[in-house]
Amino acid sequence: MRFDFFMRTSPVFFFPRKRASLLALAGGLLLAGGAPAWGEGAGLRPVGGGNGLAMPAPDEVGWGRETGQPAPVRHGTSSRGSAGDRAGAGNLQTSPASDAASMPSPGADPVPAASATTPDIPAPEATPVSGTDWRYGLIPGLLLGAGAAGAFLWERRSRRKVERDRDRLFSLSLGLLCVATLGGRIRRANPAFQRVLGYRLEELVGRSLVELAVAPDDSKVEDGLARLAQGKPWEFEGRFRCASGGEKWLLWNLNPAPQDGLLYAVAHDITDRKRAEAAVLEEYGFRKAIEESVSTGLRAIDLEGRIIDVNPAFCRMLGWSETELLGLKPPFPYWPPEERPTLEANFAQTLAGKIPPRGFEQRVMRKNGERIDVRFYISPLIDGDGRQTGWMGSMTDITEPKRVRAELERSQERFVTVLDGLDSAVYVADVDSNEILFANRAFKYLFGADAVGRDCWEVTGSCRPPRGAFDCDPRLLSPEVLPRPLFDGEVRNEETGAWYHLHDRAIRWVDGRVVRVQIATDISERKRLDEVNLQQQKRLEQTSRLITMGEMASSLAHELNQPLAAIAAYCAGCVKRLQSGRGKPEELLSAMAKASAQAERAGKIIHRMRDFVKKSEPHRAAVALADIVEETLGFANIEAHRLEVMICLDLPPELPPLWADRIMIEQVLLNLVKNGIEAMGEVPRERRQLTVSARLADNWTVEVTVADHGHGLGDKSADQLFAPFFTTKTEGMGMGLSICRSMIEFHQGRLWAEPNPDGGALFKFTLPLEREL
Repeated sequence: MRFDFFMRTSPVFFFPRKRASLLALAGGLLLAGGAPAWGEGAGLRPVGGGNGLAMPAPDEVGWGRETGQPAPVRHGTSSRGSAGDRAGAGNLQTSPASDAASMPSPGADPVPAASATTPDIPAPEATPVSGTDWRYGLIPGLLLGAGAAGAFLWERRSRRKVERDRDRLFSLSLGLLCVATLGGRIRRANPAFQRVLGYRLEELVGRSLVELAVAPDDSKVEDGLARLAQGKPWEFEGRFRCASGGEKWLLWNLNPAPQDGLLYAVAHDITDRKRAEAAVLEEYGFRKAIEESVSTGLRAIDLEGRIIDVNPAFCRMLGWSETELLGLKPPFPYWPPEERPTLEANFAQTLAGKIPPRGFEQRVMRKNGERIDVRFYISPLIDGDGRQTGWMGSMTDITEPKRVRAELERSQERFVTVLDGLDSAVYVADVDSNEILFANRAFKYLFGADAVGRDCWEVTGSCRPPRGAFDCDPRLLSPEVLPRPLFDGEVRNEETGAWYHLHDRAIRWVDGRVVRVQIATDISERKRLDEVNLQQQKRLEQTSRLITMGEMASSLAHELNQPLAAIAAYCAGCVKRLQSGRGKPEELLSAMAKASAQAERAGKIIHRMRDFVKKSEPHRAAVALADIVEETLGFANIEAHRLEVMICLDLPPELPPLWADRIMIEQVLLNLVKNGIEAMGEVPRERRQLTVSARLADNWTVEVTVADHGHGLGDKSADQLFAPFFTTKTEGMGMGLSICRSMIEFHQGRLWAEPNPDGGALFKFTLPLEREL
């Protein structure tokens, strides 16, 4: 298909053809003027009955407009025969109008050189010419004919070259070029369609642009075709379907040629541009959404201080709408009158570029008159070319944080006031670095005013818990278990000799790190009093033992009197036998052995009494309960014999050893057994039975029970029995059971009393086993 539309409108095709036609016409006229002499001299006859030779039009020897094939040469009778004669005579005259009329118009069919109906004009008589005159007319005619032939050849080559260039441009164009009917049916398309949309060229021919468009853009194409049918150019962007099933964005420029029933279209692939635009729009929308969703108020001003943009948070914070704020210059309506000097100074610093890194903390006014505290952060507003166009300010409402901070400061002040009023030294130290973070007045008084910031162990010196007492795994700390005790005990300052009770707990500090809170209370005076009480307790225990022996003096004297009397009798008998001379050695030996046994018996009683009443420091060791009971009953049996009380034992043979002080436990057991024996002094003889039993209470302790059948506890409470100076005896001091409880508690045990179901009372105490410690 030829693009005659372009050819007809291009001057490249029009002017060369016109020049060639003029040259051919001029050559024909000159040849016609010189033909008679040339014809007569050469013996030739005029062609077509005229006096000259007819020259064909350019289209008669050139390429056809539509077919591109050489047109046949048609000869006709010249209508200017008489004129040719006049030209041959040197009087040739031509009319430009007649010449133009004889030229074929571009795109018109070739016109014959002369009409068949044109009447012949009588030729004038020939004037005789010399034999050389015809040469003068032939030479210019030949030259002009050669020029005309050259023009025809040049025109043909030029048209072919233009067509080749046009086809090359059509094929190699990166844009999508096509020719379609006014109804949108593609007649021809260039290879760019296949490269962009993926269709083969033969697949595109005959298809409609509406069919290729993707909904809803297909309706746009239909509307555009209607516009083109009216002869109006059209440009639009739309999505078109690819052969692979995808979509491409194309920018179309369409120009109609209604006289040909065609439209000429150029399209460009703008898919990447559309994607970039979509990305920009998405990013813009995202940034806009962020700007509108943040709780921080944003305000942009230009270099003159005029508000050019505010976000919704800024408007919500102050109560003014965006339209009320845009375009305003200082003083702004949200500046309180009383704060205006400060705000004007801050604004002047902003415009001068002297912005503090921490921003401005200032008070602003809402539309309803309410004052709020805000913090303004200012930064330069830079455009895409790197030029500053203004200032961007971010405003945060700090009214509530400021109120909370003020409350915390007041709370901190109260907290410090309370801690400074304590007599105990209190400090807070980091568990990792041991740096003292806080110390109250008492701590600074004891350990120096410069304690904060120093190492706590360096400050406190020897006044510290044992090594390892502060081991703490921060992962074990949680809000459910805090605070976690690390150490609770007493330490002595070796430098001053003072005693302190230390109490440490692991907590989380205000900044979230794990710290240790230590409270050190001076207990030096209490320790001194405790030492005095301890010495008094020891003397009291010694006195109690002496009192017990004093109470048992008559029984002990009776117990000692028996072996001593036996010794005296045995010795007296031996003396008499020796004096009489009748004593046999065998008899004397038997008597002396019995005396020795009685002396040993008396010695054990005295040895037991000496061990019981002597002063000694408590010494805990592994001891068998059976041995303690045996030693105790050595004293108790004397009193039991006197009051005719039977003592029974119920001790498991596999009982583990105790971890106790033997003398203390003997004193406790003897006191309980003696009280039980005395309680049964007035009951019938057959009920006078006292039982000492023991059992394992658990894997760590043994429980000992002393049961009697005496008068019982009566209406007295069990705890009242162990009160100091409480007694039911007329001659008693009321310290026995109180001292016994103190001794049992010294062994981490417990002493209590219960009624005996069979009558009487049960006194029980527990003691630790050796394997526990």
